[in-house]
Amino acid sequence: MRLFREKIDTLLRAGAREAGVELYHWHLTGEGGRARLLVQIDRPDGVSLADCERASRAMGGALDREDVMTTAYVLEVSSPGIERRLWEPWHYERAAGRKVRLRLRPQGDRGTSIEGRLVGMDGEDVLLDTQHERIAVKLSDVVRAQVVFEPDKERT
Repeated sequence: MRLFREKIDTLLRAGAREAGVELYHWHLTGEGGRARLLVQIDRPDGVSLADCERASRAMGGALDREDVMTTAYVLEVSSPGIERRLWEPWHYERAAGRKVRLRLRPQGDRGTSIEGRLVGMDGEDVLLDTQHERIAVKLSDVVRAQVVFEPDKERT
């Protein structure tokens, strides 16, 4: 399974490069006997519908040429959106300065949800300024992380 996922990742990255976009995240699910490949792409100046169409053609073409998908599949390409989820350390670094919400694994007396301004990463720790203090949370303790939309602070 690992080699299968690595092959898909390699092909999606090649398709993203060909389309002039960046592969942000991808997820493969199986629903009703048909695989669904959900791909998120990004660009520094935002993602357009034309970017998604170009990336879909390039990625789909690469997957089909290599015949890597063993069953019928649906490829969906989109932007990660304004309230994008954060998975990889580089996602956290890129979102530094933005408000985020972290859902954490329950531990001792610490709550399972924290919201604050993302400072960035320090090794394996996510640094977050809350209303009261700067805290460090182990990335491995984060169950879900997501940017919180702030209409009055959004960059143009």
